[in-house]
Amino acid sequence: MKKLVLTLAALSTSVAFADHHHNYNNGNNGGFTNTQTVNYSGGFQGGSQGTNMTVKQALSARDDSMVTLVGRITQQIGNDDYLFTDGTGAIKIEIKHRLWNGLTVTPDDKLRIYGKVDNDLMEPWDRTEVEVISIEKVQ
Repeated sequence: MKKLVLTLAALSTSVAFADHHHNYNNGNNGGFTNTQTVNYSGGFQGGSQGTNMTVKQALSARDDSMVTLVGRITQQIGNDDYLFTDGTGAIKIEIKHRLWNGLTVTPDDKLRIYGKVDNDLMEPWDRTEVEVISIEKVQ
């Protein structure tokens, strides 16, 4: 008798549960259908992308300053290291492979780079470089 009562209780609960969820399908054969259009574009806009400056200014900028430079990469000098120039000077920049995002550039391409100045006084050559955060071609 106990088995019969438990079986009936389980069946009535599962039938009620199945009927309760039937209305969420809206007659579609699939699962969840979103009828609302959501526009996912872009990210944060506004704020500062670092101070626009020349390479000459970046060479004397404070450590950890955020800068934006416009110029060209003239040569690769290491695995992630490049020589960048804008006509006022040349500075070493570091671009991690993941930042390229399929972008291909030549020394003829004008670029805008955004990054952080690194005045590494521990290096034997006491050199300033920019650790690039983003890179893009400009017209």
